[in-house]
Amino acid sequence: MNERTKLEHELIDKAVKGDGKAFEKLIRRYDGQIMNMLLNILKNEDDASDAYQETFIKVHNNLGQFKKGSAFYTWLYRIAVNTAYSFYDRRPVHAEFDENIHSPEFTGTPPAAGDRELSDEEKSELVKKEIENLSAQQKTVVYLKSYEGLKFREIAEALSLNEGTVKKYFHRAVENIRNNIDL
Repeated sequence: MNERTKLEHELIDKAVKGDGKAFEKLIRRYDGQIMNMLLNILKNEDDASDAYQETFIKVHNNLGQFKKGSAFYTWLYRIAVNTAYSFYDRRPVHAEFDENIHSPEFTGTPPAAGDRELSDEEKSELVKKEIENLSAQQKTVVYLKSYEGLKFREIAEALSLNEGTVKKYFHRAVENIRNNIDL
């Protein structure tokens, strides 16, 4: 067991016994990452903030059930992802209206498509737009792998999926993105 894991386990033990400062230290390690992930999934600051609060309430209430054989952050990510999905499912369905669709310039192709070479920023924006079109599970896997740097095994644990399924989601997502944009 590495030093970081030992410290986390000590903080968990103290927090379970009612030490609020230990819980705060434990959460402070991951709160920014959790908020970024929730914003990435929910795309709405109010919902992400509510999901963030609900995530840490669930963590606090269930910390005694944490199994020390698992990594704390994968347990935390699982709670956060499930909370985000439940928020996502509770949202009313609204058709989003794109004002540009009726403009004379709209051609149905990405605005950067043409003869000139795309800048790195334009390529990045195209990829981000394509990520938004992925299924919620593919989007979550891509986020955790590409932005959080988690390994497939860690993502599988966090999402309660087997590693092969996580790899399949990731590779299909990459394939979908490549098929939809020509870089």
